[in-house]
Amino acid sequence: MKRLIIFVLFLLPHIVFSQLNISITSNLVPLYPSDGDTLSGCRKDSVITFKATVTDGGSPVTNAEYYWDFDDGTTTFGTDKDSVTNQYAEGGGYRVKLKVVDASMQEGFKIVPVKIAVAPDYSKTKVDLPEDVNGICKGSSGKLLGTAFPKEWKDTIKYEVPEDPAIEISDIKPYQSSLPFDEFPEGTTYNVGDIDSIGINLEHSDMGNLQIKLTCENGTSVILKDYDASNHAYLGEPVDDEASSEAGTPYQYYWSNASSSGTINSTTLSPVPEAAYLPEQSFDNFAGCPMNGTWTLDITDNQITDNGFIFSWFIKFKKDVEPKTWTFTDTLLQYKTINGIIYGTFWEGKNAGGTTILTNGDTIIGNAAAAPDVYGGHGYTFHVINNFGCPQDTTVILTVEKASATATPETGTAKLDVKFENTTSWATEKEWDFGDKSPAELIIEEDTISHKYLEKDDYYAVLTVTDDMGCVDTDTILIKVDVEPSKLEVPNVFTPNGDGLNDVFKFTEESLKGMKEFHMTIYNRWGQKVYETNSTNPEDFSWDGKNKLGFTVSPGVYYYVITATGKDEIIYKGDRGSKKNKTPDPNVQTAGAKGVIHVFR
Repeated sequence: MKRLIIFVLFLLPHIVFSQLNISITSNLVPLYPSDGDTLSGCRKDSVITFKATVTDGGSPVTNAEYYWDFDDGTTTFGTDKDSVTNQYAEGGGYRVKLKVVDASMQEGFKIVPVKIAVAPDYSKTKVDLPEDVNGICKGSSGKLLGTAFPKEWKDTIKYEVPEDPAIEISDIKPYQSSLPFDEFPEGTTYNVGDIDSIGINLEHSDMGNLQIKLTCENGTSVILKDYDASNHAYLGEPVDDEASSEAGTPYQYYWSNASSSGTINSTTLSPVPEAAYLPEQSFDNFAGCPMNGTWTLDITDNQITDNGFIFSWFIKFKKDVEPKTWTFTDTLLQYKTINGIIYGTFWEGKNAGGTTILTNGDTIIGNAAAAPDVYGGHGYTFHVINNFGCPQDTTVILTVEKASATATPETGTAKLDVKFENTTSWATEKEWDFGDKSPAELIIEEDTISHKYLEKDDYYAVLTVTDDMGCVDTDTILIKVDVEPSKLEVPNVFTPNGDGLNDVFKFTEESLKGMKEFHMTIYNRWGQKVYETNSTNPEDFSWDGKNKLGFTVSPGVYYYVITATGKDEIIYKGDRGSKKNKTPDPNVQTAGAKGVIHVFR
């Protein structure tokens, strides 16, 4: 497991390597025989204890400094750290490293591989519902489909350090970066020819001002390129302004003991700058360096007149030297007995049961049913266990979805058109009772239906929905229907002369808006009744200018008296004369309920 962590245990002075003998024991047990003594543990809730025993020539070492690196970003050190604990939050492979330095400055180094259970792939674990269904009916049940298959963990060995954005190099900004290795077999040291090449992507405005040096774990260094006051060629393509803080275009330069181009200088840079060059000092100087530990690159600039940028650098080992990539895959089990207790595959949650367990290769399948009886979301956890006893689980949510509907609009005036919509995702049948004594309507395919409310009232529309298992639920919506304010506007002129224009005295729909009852009487100027309505429906009223005997009345002034009631319960009432000292009725409106009509011929 590769992390760019430079820990103090690898930066201590190298006096004598691996003189002390170290053994590490743990409360973990190795369950991968093919991996030798690889330890296996659980993540998150498993506290792992590591105990170090150190000897020198068979004698116990009691006064020493312990430097632990748990390979997850956690480190600890001190004189009392022969026994330590750690918890791993994430599954994967880790290399626990311990460096011990005794009072005589002798040291020992030990790497212990640890495998921490990797969470299985649960991507196919789900509640079995159609894509457009959000839950189930209260009283119904849902299917839980559990699938867990192990994921391979694969170590990625890091041989290159990218710099994004590029890092500036100048006389006041030297560059230093390290590649840590812990994948090599314990105690492996550098042999001649182990490094194939070392490469850098950089640009710099004066190559003569740079020194580039690589240092191994024990402090041995090799200069790849040294200062050279006689060679002032550019490396890469700097920007025009040599002092600019803007990065130019990098080239990639290699150093190899096998190069035939010589060391890097103004002559060897032409005509092909991106090539392999001899290092100023041979890689063979690394002989005896520990392969594990940090390999550190230093770049320094000894002049103030120029600068440059580094974009990346890398170490390339010979293929037969590179450590093998470390991989492993947990084995998932249906059941495992631990300390006499059976652990296995099952679903946990409210009213969950009937788990059926299957296997398909290395995949564990557990299907169950769940019947939660409370509205809302309910968590259901699918449990499996791996071969070294680590419980694994994931949780899905099954929702009991209440019947629901919308109405648009929910308020308005009589003759109100309302659009109802079922919003219950699991409903297969929808029955609507609109609350106005009209017949209920059952619909299957569509989710919307419209209904018109004719009268003022409060209506309770009820949606009854049924799922494909016969489970039923309801939702109720209050529809408030009012009426428009009533209106009385009386025309006062008409011409019953047979010319087809204004021959009938009548009211328009707008002039009698909102009326539910209407009565009108017309008198001549001597107070004799000449016409009276026979219907309480205002839409039926019309006067053709004839009296009750059917004779056409003479032109002149006529008087009308109206008694009417609006749908808003306003009463319009006229009279044939004023009555003094009469107390007005606040529920009766007289304005417009009496007046004159001019008849012209």
